Amino acid sequence: DHPRQLELLRSNQVDIALTLESESNAADLVFRPLFEDELRFLVSPMHPWAQKRKAPREEIGAETLVLYNKSSYTFRLVDEYFREEGVALQNVIELGSMEAIKELVKIGIGAGVIAPWIAREELAKGALVSIPLGKRKLKRRWGVSFLKGRKLPLAEETFAGLCEAVTQDFGRVPEMAAP
Repeated sequence: DHPRQLELLRSNQVDIALTLESESNAADLVFRPLFEDELRFLVSPMHPWAQKRKAPREEIGAETLVLYNKSSYTFRLVDEYFREEGVALQNVIELGSMEAIKELVKIGIGAGVIAPWIAREELAKGALVSIPLGKRKLKRRWGVSFLKGRKLPLAEETFAGLCEAVTQDFGRVPEMAAP
């Protein structure tokens, strides 16, 4: 969870963390970018939006949205996105697990809002369908963060390099749609 990671960094309880880029990173932290992803609707192949290959704007507010933890930075981004789009979210289920979100969506309980790389396997198998949130994309930038003025030891530089190698394709998940 993003706010907790920043708190742990600032209190010197951890030396390096995988975080999202945000305005709260700037002052006292170094943010080394790794990849950018896009949040999208993930729905069951039986969901009406899967058949339409889009989420009609007028239907979004009434849809049950399955979102990650309300205290998370991602929830705040999603909430701000829809507020800016003039869409009032009426039915929200919040969960603290991406796996739980995917499972609820697979059985047809609403539409999840997560990045496709989190559901790569389900998208490839056709168990979930990825649909844009709207005309405007909601992107996040991931990276490693650490306190400014701190030189990373070899082990942490190696960790950052491994993160970069592993995540290089995360933002390039091909769009999967219903057949």
